[in-house]
Amino acid sequence: MRPPARRGFTLIELLVVIAIIAMLIGLLIPGIGMARGAARQIVCLSNQREIFAAIGAYAQDNKDHHHAKRQNYGARFLRINGNGAYESGNLRILRPYVIDFSSDGPTRDYAYWGSLYDTYFNISIDPAWYTARMPWPSDTAPPFGGWKVWRCPSARGMDPYPYADVVSGGTKFDPDHLYQTYGFNGVDDRRDPSTNKPAMTWWRQTYAPEYRRTISKPTRMTDIAQPFALIMFQDAFEHMIDSNGDTLNNLDQYNPNDDRNEPEFKNWKKEYFRHNTGCNTMWGDGHARSIGKVDMNDSLPWYTGLSVRQ
Repeated sequence: MRPPARRGFTLIELLVVIAIIAMLIGLLIPGIGMARGAARQIVCLSNQREIFAAIGAYAQDNKDHHHAKRQNYGARFLRINGNGAYESGNLRILRPYVIDFSSDGPTRDYAYWGSLYDTYFNISIDPAWYTARMPWPSDTAPPFGGWKVWRCPSARGMDPYPYADVVSGGTKFDPDHLYQTYGFNGVDDRRDPSTNKPAMTWWRQTYAPEYRRTISKPTRMTDIAQPFALIMFQDAFEHMIDSNGDTLNNLDQYNPNDDRNEPEFKNWKKEYFRHNTGCNTMWGDGHARSIGKVDMNDSLPWYTGLSVRQ
């Protein structure tokens, strides 16, 4: 007597199972994406707290001052030549800003503001690397772990200054190097409307007789009246935020409908809101939080310290 034949799955049953699996995957994938985004945001906030600690350590070593240069551009690396395909071994490191207030112009140096704090993250750079080719084989794997603190894991780009056609000699900043992803609050020309006195910002304008002109110098850290109400640095596309269409209340600089009509402007603007439409921000008292788009219109006082943050 033959055993009874096994009954297989019908086509309808298979389709039902496949449909259920597809529905489950559809439910899980957004959750996984959100979890990854939340993890990246936590890493970014941790980076900002570490950078704040480094700024504080630097201030202790430098008469209560943060970095001395107020410049609205910056880079980590320059190509030795700009011809042909990208070669990671054909780059040099930019020197940090020198303690010199004689010029704010591009004839001085192009370094990212964070470069001055690298030593506090055990980034030991041989001075010869400022002019010679870098000795590591890959742009994504420099030999110092400290670089990572300057890279927000959600960042996709930052102002790639200097541009290829700006710097003589064909040198070019390669935007693939994302070891500069935070913009420092560089607003320095605001006045308190109630007293007509200068607002308490990270920079103060003062006349320098030795240079015969007004220059921006760093404000002493302990002189900040309301550090909890003053943004220090944040997620941004600009290296130095100077209220020229680059503060959260006014990002007109990145309007894709401007005269140049550059479509990438829209993506550049997104760099302010990398984390689920939130902008991770470090405040002067050392606390970090995300600013949402709903807060944008009320954010200008946070760059000047003129009103207490709600």
